[in-house]
Amino acid sequence: MASIIQAAKGTKDILPEERQRWHAVERIARELSALYHFDEIRTPIFEHSELFHRGVGETTDIVSKETYTFNDRDSRSMTLRPEGTAGVVRAVIEAGLLNDQGARVKVFYIGPNFRYEKPQKGRYRQHHQFGAEEFGVAEADADVECILLQMGFYRRCGIKDLALRINSLGDAESKQRYRDALVKFLLPAASRLSDDSQRRLASNPLRILDSKDSRDIEAVQGAPPAAEYLSESSAKNLDRAKQLLNKTHVPFSVDGTLVRGFDYYTGIVWEVTASGLGAQNAVGGGGRFDKLVETLGGKPTPGVGFGVGLERLLIALEAQGVTIPTQERPLVWLVAHGDAARDANWELMQTLREAGIRADMDPSGRSVKSQFKLADREKAAWCIVVGDSELANGTVMLKNLASGEQQSVPRDKIVAKLQSP
Repeated sequence: MASIIQAAKGTKDILPEERQRWHAVERIARELSALYHFDEIRTPIFEHSELFHRGVGETTDIVSKETYTFNDRDSRSMTLRPEGTAGVVRAVIEAGLLNDQGARVKVFYIGPNFRYEKPQKGRYRQHHQFGAEEFGVAEADADVECILLQMGFYRRCGIKDLALRINSLGDAESKQRYRDALVKFLLPAASRLSDDSQRRLASNPLRILDSKDSRDIEAVQGAPPAAEYLSESSAKNLDRAKQLLNKTHVPFSVDGTLVRGFDYYTGIVWEVTASGLGAQNAVGGGGRFDKLVETLGGKPTPGVGFGVGLERLLIALEAQGVTIPTQERPLVWLVAHGDAARDANWELMQTLREAGIRADMDPSGRSVKSQFKLADREKAAWCIVVGDSELANGTVMLKNLASGEQQSVPRDKIVAKLQSP
């Protein structure tokens, strides 16, 4: 007997019994995005590696350690997408969506990303993300709209104990001043940093603020906040974001040490946490990337967006005991007494399905008792029972499996009966 092939490490099958929760969060994401006038975009799961090297940044952990990169049959370097924003930016540039003066583009996406990292609770090497990006508005109003969409998504899913933290890294000049100040602050403690952060000190010092290593956490205590190095316009943008969040009744705190893991972030950044995930409690975040379109070959265009890890969201909901409302239609199970009834049920089942009614049956000729057991196992709401007498009379027996009540219904009226409130 051949050995069983198991799923690759860091991946997880989404089995049929989990489908309702996934369908529910994806439906909420699509419905809410439509209310905010964001259109769906779908990009390939692999891109030319240069896209992520230029866009996300050579010195980020994602590019330097975590990408799945391979050469295709023409020896071109390709990478499975580790995050969604760079591919979306590439797509809107290539499609010419940003060519018009003052063009405003609002898109969302749902799909898998791939990162070679140590698997943890809710962190898989293939994970799924709901994200949104908005282009063409430099003001903080666009940042707040994205935050409102993200927080609204969490609320509609039913997640509790949310905490929103915001910060501003400032424009490119502000960010460079803050980078220099942080390096100056950390240099005396360089030997006490983790090995990764000692390397980051020269290449990407802001990432040290995001380290979960206890040595780095201790070293950054008392580090200067980014707000002290903001330009006047960057400070005004942060104040505007705070004003709008207060006006729209979104609780938040300002965290001067908050950074994001990608080099393209400038300006306002944010992160959302929830209970039920342990120490690694982030469920999503976002920020502004005003230079990314230009970096990837487009016309200078401001941009902002967010990403939500769906696996982590579902784990938090389960830990909090939250059941997501689903919209799955009740299942009708057809039960046949004998071969003639089973043949007739095939026609009836197709009629039900064409009318939009979920329907199934056992096609293998099991006993009536076994057919009812299958209906219970599949969590059917109704059974339609057909035997010789029903065939002769042109009727079916409709049984409510929750109450046990049953009634005879004319065969040509059963669709209307099941569709009635």
